[in-house]
Amino acid sequence: MTGRSSVRIWQPAVALALAAACSAAPHGEKSMAEYDRETGRLRRLTVDVNGNGRSDTVSHMDGTLIDRIELDLDENGKVDRWDFYRTDRTLESVGFSRVNDGVMDARAFYGPGEKVARIELSTGRDGRFNRVEFYEAGLLVRSEEDTNSDGRPDKWETYAANAGATPNEPPFFITSVAFDDSGRGFPQRRVIYDRSGRTVRTETYPGTGSTDQSQPRNRG
Repeated sequence: MTGRSSVRIWQPAVALALAAACSAAPHGEKSMAEYDRETGRLRRLTVDVNGNGRSDTVSHMDGTLIDRIELDLDENGKVDRWDFYRTDRTLESVGFSRVNDGVMDARAFYGPGEKVARIELSTGRDGRFNRVEFYEAGLLVRSEEDTNSDGRPDKWETYAANAGATPNEPPFFITSVAFDDSGRGFPQRRVIYDRSGRTVRTETYPGTGSTDQSQPRNRG
């Protein structure tokens, strides 16, 4: 990461599913509904959004309540995105396959107002989500990553808003990266950057396990 999230935040697909669940599908869209034989409740809704004969959206339902929506955005027969919903129909999370091969390797979690709160990434695409990015007001503010697969973070990044950024620039930039070089669970080294990405200084935190970092040693 260099100040730009590697995950595109998609808009929720719940409106599409609810529209298709009505008695008439939206114009140009074809849908197929499957119902529970015992209860008669809607269980699955398959939609061909662009009407080309290939299903690209599947909604898993409990009547009118949506559990999740699976989307094949490039129509290659594999799911690219999973939208998960709470019982109040608000978006809880969105899973992604970043290379469109049906493997979920990223997931975004949403807070109030369906604003992204954090993004979890599987950098090895092995089912382990080892990097977490935290967002405030839509901007990346910090992240933590387990780079050696021992189950705990050993790399921490902080970000700041890029005031006056042009449309071609990221809205935030990296301000520091900290590393746990010993495996003790806290940073021993931190690199500070200016807004252009140049190193300002390096701080080290000597000690034998204390997490007190109030007296770093600077190396400029």
